[in-house]
Amino acid sequence: MTRGVAGYRAVGTDQSPGTKLLCVSGRVGQPGLYEVPFGTSLGAVLELAGGIAGDQPLRAVLLGGAAGSFVLPDQLDLPMTLEDTRQRGVSLGSGVVMAFTAEVDMVAVAVRIAEFFRGESCGQCVPCRVGTVRQHETLVHLQSTGKLDDDRRALSDDIARVMADASICGLGHTAASAVNSALRLGLLDQGDRQ
Repeated sequence: MTRGVAGYRAVGTDQSPGTKLLCVSGRVGQPGLYEVPFGTSLGAVLELAGGIAGDQPLRAVLLGGAAGSFVLPDQLDLPMTLEDTRQRGVSLGSGVVMAFTAEVDMVAVAVRIAEFFRGESCGQCVPCRVGTVRQHETLVHLQSTGKLDDDRRALSDDIARVMADASICGLGHTAASAVNSALRLGLLDQGDRQ
């Protein structure tokens, strides 16, 4: 406020001026709320939060919270801007940056995310009401059997697409984002489970 518009726009990037508040959590040395200039890389954000904690390698980072998307360690160069995240098919969303290392059961994480959206759906529209239930059931099946056949994977993709296209509100539009990104990136594959 004291620097004015020009001072604010001098920080960040042309398309994402200023700063962004990021809530960094998970397997980092110093979880907390960090304010960084737009354009700061994901890797620099994690380093600011004390780097990856423990002796396990970084497995994935959830950007944007439960309605966001996972990214893999090869994307630590990702600039935290609206335009760069959009270009890579992810979102800054609520500003959540949650780091997961190799020992974390990513299937359990995905089940918890799906359970959250199943509980939060108001039930007003069919795509979200049915989609969140089917998504959760699919992940519970994965958790109990350790695998998803091609038909269940295709169904999961179809559910996500219908929810994103036909739900009434934003909750339904994004309820499958994190789960589908985890599936797409192989984070829920049986060979990766601990």
